[in-house]
Amino acid sequence: MPSANAKFTLTACGEWVAHDPLGRPRAVDGAPELLGSPVRLAAARGGYASFRLLVRGRGRYRLSAEASGGLAVDLYRAWYHRIKPRGRPAEYWPDALVPLAPGAGLELPDRDNRIPGQKVQEFWVDVFVPAGARPGEVPGKITLRSGAGAGPVELPLAVTVLPARLPAEPCVAMDNNSYGCRWLPGMYPGLFGPGRPKESAGFWRTSIGLLHHYYRISREHRTVFHNLGYGHSGQMDPIYAPKVSGAGRALKLGGWGLFDAHYGPLLDGRAYRRGSPGLPGPRTAPRPAWGVYTPVNPDWPANYLWWGEPGYEAEFVRGLAQFDAHLRARGWTKSRIEFFFNHKKRYRWYEWDGDEQKYAKDNARHQDMIALWEKATAGSRANWVYRADASWQMKRQFEELGGHRNFWVCGGFVSWYPKEIKAVLARGEHVWWYGGYPPIQMASSAVLQNLWLTWARGLQGFCHWLAVNPGPDPWFDCNGAATGPIYPGARFGIPGPLPSIRLKILRNGIQDIDLIDSAARRRKRLGAVRAELGRKVPIVLWEKPPAAASKLPPEDWDSENLATEHEPIMEARKALRPDWWGTVRRRAVAMAAASGEVR
Repeated sequence: MPSANAKFTLTACGEWVAHDPLGRPRAVDGAPELLGSPVRLAAARGGYASFRLLVRGRGRYRLSAEASGGLAVDLYRAWYHRIKPRGRPAEYWPDALVPLAPGAGLELPDRDNRIPGQKVQEFWVDVFVPAGARPGEVPGKITLRSGAGAGPVELPLAVTVLPARLPAEPCVAMDNNSYGCRWLPGMYPGLFGPGRPKESAGFWRTSIGLLHHYYRISREHRTVFHNLGYGHSGQMDPIYAPKVSGAGRALKLGGWGLFDAHYGPLLDGRAYRRGSPGLPGPRTAPRPAWGVYTPVNPDWPANYLWWGEPGYEAEFVRGLAQFDAHLRARGWTKSRIEFFFNHKKRYRWYEWDGDEQKYAKDNARHQDMIALWEKATAGSRANWVYRADASWQMKRQFEELGGHRNFWVCGGFVSWYPKEIKAVLARGEHVWWYGGYPPIQMASSAVLQNLWLTWARGLQGFCHWLAVNPGPDPWFDCNGAATGPIYPGARFGIPGPLPSIRLKILRNGIQDIDLIDSAARRRKRLGAVRAELGRKVPIVLWEKPPAAASKLPPEDWDSENLATEHEPIMEARKALRPDWWGTVRRRAVAMAAASGEVR
């Protein structure tokens, strides 16, 4: 039952059902799960348990939260995004989360959100269990105070601390990708000054600081952040690469100041010793970033005008060897250093595909570049990997480009090649695949589909190809924000990024997978547990290629004759109930409860 006084009520609901500002559950999310009083939760040590809190009433109020045993309770106000479906009235659904400062005043209706007839405000509640917490049940409570003689409304919590500890490193890397830094001034104009910001040292330092916040918010949500610095032409801003001077055998890299300020704290872990503005401080031990793109491309460090000439090889190898030497001299040898080409022939900068290769003949160019890379970095202690984002020519690339510390990031065609993927993994190579986040309008649990497919297929990661662009006006004219589950906090006076409900649900799902995976590995039953859960989760893992894929060479494939896109499109799956992840959650809690890890 909801907790209440004459003016306000508090109701706790499960994390997979969103409610509109009138308190109505969203149809695509199914029936709401009412959590009762006390709100009963379970979390592993080092992990989170979460729920949605609905405040119903009218007038001013304040919320506070507390828990015993060293547990922390974080409160976030959900922003209702105005979405205008075609031919239908506007809808308002929650996603962006604004951290609630202690003692902050609130009001229903919320004047800032500007929702006609608002009766309910949704909040997201995170309960964090420190890694050293003692297993057992811990009490806590949420308290609402509204003044004017009304008594407080209290909603008690009962948190079961499970004996299992979450592993520090997730077993799958769920990646938030982004491009360059020129989008930052538009999202944080107050930090860069009025008008067109001047590209000064201060401009670049501000950009570096903001990018570090995106790395931090991703790490704290058990995800990875990637930021590619160069464009399809090979050009880049100075925070992504040192300066190149000289030519041929006299080529020299220098002026490392901005590069070191940008990448040094990521590659030695210092960046993760603090939190993002307005958000809780770090709750994971600082460690180097999972991996970083490098500035290396066909036009850096060598000039592509001289491609095919001995001078190009001399410049490329000399420059890359100096880059490698700098990494080693600084001790930046733990993060993956990604040798990656992002250009496409159709953009007309280069005559071969680096990314999403369409033509088999381009493998020869990749082989040439691999040879130069390996010549420049032979015997290096740096953790170099050759990253290839593979789609059309995926199967052939596995055969012709494998065996070089490969890091494959595969398009949607990955579902056609289970045997080939198994062979690549057996070689010790790293395999991700890529796609996008679901838009706000999809079922809340949809964000977990790609996580499930990644782990159930035995892959090591998934790249959300863009995660920092929620659209021109995500607040009052939202397009669904499928490319923006991380929001800019500038609107709320926060000089850094904000999480979303989608990001929180994904984090909690990653926790579940980590608990299952670690327990199954200890018992040497990983394959059996994967198979058992796979029979219960109605998502097809592997698919038969369409007839055109068997009859035609990849050069002749297109969206029409394949009847599918090479980039996976997030779609609603009819076989899935909105609460489908409950099967995985229950298994995770059961395995964590039986872990016997207490020490």
